[in-house]
Amino acid sequence: MVMPHPEIFYIYALKAWEPHEVTPFQGFAPGLIPLAQLLAHPAFLPRDIVQLTMPPDNQLARRRAGMAHWIWSPVNVETLIRKRKPMPAAPFMVVFTGDEAVARAVSKWRKTLTLKPLHVSMVEGVGALLPGEITVERIRQFCKVALRQAKSLHRRLDIDESLAAMDNWTPLKSRPSSIFYHGHNVTVANELTLRSVGEDAPSDPQGHLNASSHESYVSGITESTEAVLKLQEAVADRAAFLVYPRLPDIVLVAPASYRRIEEQLQQNAPEIIKRVLRAMERQRGFTLTVKADEEDMDSIGPIMSSRGAELKLQSLAVAMRSASTLAATIRLAPAVNRTDRVVAQLSTHLRNYDNPPDTKTARVFRAVQQALADAVPGEHLDIIRASKSGIKIISDAAMEWLPVDGLPLGIYTDLSRIPVTPGNILMEQLRPQLPVQVTPENFRNFLLLSMFDENDHLAEIIGKAVATLEDSKGRAIRGTRCTPKTLEEFVSAINAYNGPMLIVDSHGQHINDKVPGGLIIGGESIDIWSLRDHIRVPPIVILSACDTHPHDRNHASVANGFLSCGASAVLATVLPIRGIDAARFVRRLLLRAVEYGGLMNSMGRSVSWTHIVGGALRMQLASDICYGLKAKGLITTEQTEELQLSANMDLNPHRKDWLVRLASRCQEAGGFDQARWQTLFDDILAASDVIRYTHLGNPESIILSEPTVFERFYTAFE
Repeated sequence: MVMPHPEIFYIYALKAWEPHEVTPFQGFAPGLIPLAQLLAHPAFLPRDIVQLTMPPDNQLARRRAGMAHWIWSPVNVETLIRKRKPMPAAPFMVVFTGDEAVARAVSKWRKTLTLKPLHVSMVEGVGALLPGEITVERIRQFCKVALRQAKSLHRRLDIDESLAAMDNWTPLKSRPSSIFYHGHNVTVANELTLRSVGEDAPSDPQGHLNASSHESYVSGITESTEAVLKLQEAVADRAAFLVYPRLPDIVLVAPASYRRIEEQLQQNAPEIIKRVLRAMERQRGFTLTVKADEEDMDSIGPIMSSRGAELKLQSLAVAMRSASTLAATIRLAPAVNRTDRVVAQLSTHLRNYDNPPDTKTARVFRAVQQALADAVPGEHLDIIRASKSGIKIISDAAMEWLPVDGLPLGIYTDLSRIPVTPGNILMEQLRPQLPVQVTPENFRNFLLLSMFDENDHLAEIIGKAVATLEDSKGRAIRGTRCTPKTLEEFVSAINAYNGPMLIVDSHGQHINDKVPGGLIIGGESIDIWSLRDHIRVPPIVILSACDTHPHDRNHASVANGFLSCGASAVLATVLPIRGIDAARFVRRLLLRAVEYGGLMNSMGRSVSWTHIVGGALRMQLASDICYGLKAKGLITTEQTEELQLSANMDLNPHRKDWLVRLASRCQEAGGFDQARWQTLFDDILAASDVIRYTHLGNPESIILSEPTVFERFYTAFE
């Protein structure tokens, strides 16, 4: 007999669109806009037919472990009709529509099916439920009917257990809201998360944060964030987290527009439109203020409405992601995006030198960090500092460099980011990501593609570095190295590979905001976006190339290109990197995946790929500190090795105070005081390549785990 899959698929059908037909500021498919108000509906409905048979705390724990995302996806209506009909083994599909032509097409298609999806539409008269009519009970009735329809198509389908599960549903008990409910974009993610666990919303939630003081916005965000963190505390310790590591507990969100989009839209625009666009470009707080006369409203209304619709869509999509993982969401003010000018100054400075002066680099980097610190309220920095399972950035701002207890945020904790431009990539990355399980031993099967010219001094650095790599038992970690000279050879090598990780060893370039970034292959710059339908990318991509996702260039980066081609995690560079430093980091990363991953598995723990990368970056910085002091003649070779070893012990597992402990040991070994240490550390940090990496996509969905870890876990509960 065959058991049906328990998942309920929530599909958002939208009209077809061409790649150039996107919303102006952020680049969403136009058909997504009318669907925005329907995005949150699944959060009040079951994720699958077994969810409501579980105790409430177990439901929350599933979310924290990444095992209970609501499965939702936008789909072009033509693709839906042609390829996505419900199947007997996966019979539960709910289709949402907001456009009349799409709604009528879905209604017509549905009539042709024996196994019918549930149709929910804002359009009346198409034979669909209205959004207000869909309830938990209505979903139960639909799922029972769908099971019986599936059984009629597949006689070997066993539906008895599924029907019995639905007879045992216990809807979440309603309870009063734990916060003052604002119903505003800046708090909607936390409010949806709270409501998804049974909290009520007041009958009149609108308007509480419209045109309020900056402090009121900060207070509302803080209160709602802390309320979600309290939910996490209720399920802080669960055995399941040994197998499925907890997902990031905090999400930092900063909406943004395409770079320089305001300048482009101002061309040939009336003065009042230019004024609005300049106000958007300069906005620092949560409220946009524009001086306009009443007669100007007809002119500025459409552009304000267009941007408002994009922000609402993004806010609700992020809310669905946060609710799925029980993450607390901090909405950052536009001030973080205004740091782009000082970030550009740092980028220009570092691109002007192969080895820039340490002291000047440190001064410019401190200016960037100070600008970021000024843009983040102290209340929110305190919450960020207390993160227990890592941070997810949904932003285009350089938040990895935010200073937290003396370290950039990207080094302080495990961190990854989802870019907010273009909007369609954002939506793809916010959708639920099924866990990808990889054994530590699989990382011996990496693919290294080296694409330098033979006479280039960088050509063999990484190749030689990994050619001699061994684990602590003397076993080789070699992988496969190829040297494609043409685009065709590059594509062929990737498509022939079946392992978990691609390492790209190449020159990268992203000249300006008018062109896409590219990898240099055979002397030509290759736009990775153009390969979307031609390559099958492994889950992990390591870009050991310069400027593969620079903060001061447009959204068409090499890293975003690999995301668009299907990578789950892309470790990219925001600045030029140095060959020898890059080779050392690649060695460290491979060794950590195999050795540390294997060690943790032997202790009965799985490890996320985010933690592998985060730990490698911290260990690399510790190494840069120790060997940097040695290079200055401040400590001996023996002291260097001892300091490195003690730092590694503090970092595996990760102690938050590792830098304080290392600073104390360095001062004792070198005989210098705290002031001298701070100067030395600032210079070393700013010069280190570790600040030049950014981790994109959903690396937390990639789990390093041997099958025995799962076997031991499930055996313990039999």
